[in-house]
Amino acid sequence: MPPPLKPAADPDHGPPLNPVWVGRFEVTAARGNEHLAGYTHAFLWIAARAADSLTLKSQVASALHTLGLTVVRGDDIEEALHEDKYSTEVRKLIREAKRNVNVICGPPHGFEAPSVRPPTMLQLKTERLLLRPWLRKDRDPFAEMNADREVMRYFIGPMSRQQSDEAVDRYLAAFDRDGFSFLVAEMRDTKAFAGVIGLQIMSDILPNLAQPAFEIGWRLNREHQGRGLATEGGHAIIKLAFENFFLDEVVAITAMANTPSRRVMEKLGMKHRTDFDFLHPRMPPSHLYARHTLYQLKNPKPFVPSTPLRSLRSA
Repeated sequence: MPPPLKPAADPDHGPPLNPVWVGRFEVTAARGNEHLAGYTHAFLWIAARAADSLTLKSQVASALHTLGLTVVRGDDIEEALHEDKYSTEVRKLIREAKRNVNVICGPPHGFEAPSVRPPTMLQLKTERLLLRPWLRKDRDPFAEMNADREVMRYFIGPMSRQQSDEAVDRYLAAFDRDGFSFLVAEMRDTKAFAGVIGLQIMSDILPNLAQPAFEIGWRLNREHQGRGLATEGGHAIIKLAFENFFLDEVVAITAMANTPSRRVMEKLGMKHRTDFDFLHPRMPPSHLYARHTLYQLKNPKPFVPSTPLRSLRSA
């Protein structure tokens, strides 16, 4: 492992300081580890001075190893050139790393990994819905829903069959990686495909929004809209997020003009955060519905590690 980085005594003498790198890491520990409050997995942002991304990974692995934590993976790793693109939490880490030779850790966001999650957690029952894993037969009605211009009104546009299948593939990959994603919403009485409802890690990073951000969402076919199903399924997903995955908060986003979805968010008890209004990065700025807004719901029993992680010296 590389030795701890030493700052130059004088900026005009000796080697220049390495730049600050930042990344989001998934870590794991034995159940009972005090740093993760007894949970087995967590996400946390980490910043440190390093020569490159590989060096950062090495330093992080070394520093966390001393606490009994193992790095599962690191993503969104990059040189911290533009602080304003990150959340307030991450900006604080970057600024501290600029003044420090140690590895600087943000607060862990704990959850249970798929390997220790009871299988029944992937199948949720509400009064009218069964939220379940994907089957091959679901691809056809999902593609039909995604090709409906009315259903896709507030999106960039209807999806082709290939785009729809690629979305299913992303959901399945997320299940393997994170232990959760979008579930099929099936009517319990008729077994009809109603749409999808679920939870995912946001792929787009919004300034000032704590990362990783966990997003709940829904998409119902035309036949099943306007019946309160999104609200019903949304409550089940929020319960899963808070009570089984121990997430600190969930968010939901939609186009400004999407009044029906915004009503669902309000019925779920989510708070409208006008300070997070944004142009969706994957929609053309000129698109009628490019302007999006965000709703947020905090876990009433947030995850709190018994021993906060902050500044760690790598071995």
